[in-house]
Amino acid sequence: MKIVKLDNFTKSQKPWEVEGVEWREVKLKEIVEDIKSGFALSKQKRRKIDANNGIPQLRPYNIANWNKINFDELTYIPENMQGIDEYFIENGDVLFNNTNSIELVGRAVVYKELDGNYTYSNHITRIRVKKQIITPDFLSWYLNFLWNKGFFYLKATKWIGQAGISNKKLLSIKIPLPFRNGKPDLETQKKIVEYIEANFSRIDAILEKKKKELEQLDELWESVLEQAFKPKEGEEWREVRLGDLVKEKPRYGLTTKAKDKGKFVFLRITDIDDQGEIKNNNFKFVDLDESQKAKYDIRKGDLLLARSGSVGNFFIAFQDYPNWIYASYLIRFRLDISKVHLMFVRYYLSSQYFKKWVSFQKRPGAQPNINAKEYSSFKIPIPFRNNQPDIEKQKEIANYLDSVYEKIKALKEKIQNQITQLEEMKESILDEVFNHDEAK
Repeated sequence: MKIVKLDNFTKSQKPWEVEGVEWREVKLKEIVEDIKSGFALSKQKRRKIDANNGIPQLRPYNIANWNKINFDELTYIPENMQGIDEYFIENGDVLFNNTNSIELVGRAVVYKELDGNYTYSNHITRIRVKKQIITPDFLSWYLNFLWNKGFFYLKATKWIGQAGISNKKLLSIKIPLPFRNGKPDLETQKKIVEYIEANFSRIDAILEKKKKELEQLDELWESVLEQAFKPKEGEEWREVRLGDLVKEKPRYGLTTKAKDKGKFVFLRITDIDDQGEIKNNNFKFVDLDESQKAKYDIRKGDLLLARSGSVGNFFIAFQDYPNWIYASYLIRFRLDISKVHLMFVRYYLSSQYFKKWVSFQKRPGAQPNINAKEYSSFKIPIPFRNNQPDIEKQKEIANYLDSVYEKIKALKEKIQNQITQLEEMKESILDEVFNHDEAK
């Protein structure tokens, strides 16, 4: 595997190391001047307030990975709320995610010179440090180091899909600090932060290029799909309704309660991704008698389409699945393979043609949906010859798309591996800085 290298970056570079520095562990409560959790405001009240009549409130998802604030999807609170002054964030405050999904708890960021007044929700703890002992940036980076190591996952109190770190637990955390001549060494802390941020900045620049390359490959693939489904000179193509390409009427899936164990795999929308692939083997199961099971079986040539929620997600069976049945939010279209080549259909449903149709067709609501009649009306362009669907031409197009897809997939995997290496390099930088034997 090719390693992505950064110019002038080596693990042996430690510009902060100077003679006379020792490391000591200090509890957070000893270096905090003030700590305060935010406040809650109901969703109903937040819906009535926007940037025109309120002030922004940071929430856990606004604290992004690696000491950054994400300003997408800000929520707002009334400007005239009683006691709001207590929750204004000041320059240099460290914001810590104390409660949310397990992967978000423990992320931290330093608030720096933002325009306007910002507040923070009850899922965030604001930490003001004693700046004669520790710099806010040093603390924030160390908390992110612990988050990345899974420290807060182990320490957190866990609920279903949620986790939390109390202020008491937070204050008991030990922070390794550099000391010189018996006093906290702020200069070394600053050099460490500069070292981290300079290398992270260079890594992020490369990551941005790599992510752009992935986007360009996706655009290339969409262009290939678009061209593949355009008739060439002399070819006859016809738009055929999906409902005219099936051997029997569409059937909605089974409504029943799934179990962790059972006779038949119970395929649900959540088991299928937006590329028509099975996500994993974390299936649920059901027990049915054979006569009932036969109504909901999955055979080669079956196209399953999501009718609610993740509308447009699909699965095509390229073989029989004798021990599988499908759930109620899926609709089965039993394709006539004498008319359509299965991979041809799959590639077309992966294209922007189908995605745009779904976006236009789905009915809005808490759960967008498309029913069997609407799906049946979707038109697929099919090559014809001698007044019949040209299966060989469909196969030829599918084979061509197979070859292009494999090449693009290989390139994307290579780039994704490089992205993974770059992210791991960030982790190694924090390991290098914060793993101190002297402080253990």
